[in-house]
Amino acid sequence: MGDGHLNKCKDCTKKDSEERRKIKEQDIEWFLSERKRHREKSRKYRENGLNKTYKKPEYLEKWLFENPEKRKAHIQVRNALRYGKIHRHPCCICGNKAEAHHEDYSKPLDIIWLCPKHHGERHVQINEKKLIETF
Repeated sequence: MGDGHLNKCKDCTKKDSEERRKIKEQDIEWFLSERKRHREKSRKYRENGLNKTYKKPEYLEKWLFENPEKRKAHIQVRNALRYGKIHRHPCCICGNKAEAHHEDYSKPLDIIWLCPKHHGERHVQINEKKLIETF
């Protein structure tokens, strides 16, 4: 509420939270819509400069340790670009400046060129597909 109070007792609030958790575990459509809502909220924060995120070294070290195949593919693409074996292209969807996207990391030079916006959207699609398969 506007005054900072919820107009519910703690027990009722806990009960409502537990019901929402159960819904989340059972309803994939609700879960996906919540993820979409949170992504939109984060995008608005970033646009307004309120969310100054940066990757901490510990996070990067952990990611590199957990994803050696991805790291190897990224290095191979960077080297291929440097030595002229492949050339950077514009985004295959909108034509803006693009970055490399791997559909399969076991084929490191089999890449699609996507701008950061479409690259992020593609990863959202992939992650949602994996999530639906696990439900």
